Amino acid sequence: MLDISTLSLAQSAISLLPIILAQDTVPTIPDTSIPQTEVNPASIIGGLIGYLIGAFFCWKIYQKCGVEKAWFAWIPILGIYIHFVAGDQDNPILWTILVFIPCINIIAIIWGIKAWIKICQKLEKSPWLLLLWLIPCLGTLIFYGNLAFY
Repeated sequence: MLDISTLSLAQSAISLLPIILAQDTVPTIPDTSIPQTEVNPASIIGGLIGYLIGAFFCWKIYQKCGVEKAWFAWIPILGIYIHFVAGDQDNPILWTILVFIPCINIIAIIWGIKAWIKICQKLEKSPWLLLLWLIPCLGTLIFYGNLAFY
């Protein structure tokens, strides 16, 4: 059953339709399907500085562990490989590849943590230092710095 107020509202909307359709300008909606390509230079510089500091610390850590090719720490994918080598993990090439496969990479990350524990033991540090990684950014730098220089 239709209510009279509903009927009058529907009739008034229908009566406004020709006025709305007769307008010359149609409001446009901005196209959001095209991604914005603005790049923040501070983000790039900050990321680059963070990468260089992390690679430097890892390089020093791998040198202290006696790894032959510690300079691999400076090269992104080789840095992962040399991490598994320094942690005395079996099949470091396999684990390096598995880091990049979705879902399976969880197992590879666990093996990476296991490698960090072995690196800590090699350097006679407490594996509990890994808990510093729970502090974003700063904790990782403290962990790396502690292993590299103390």
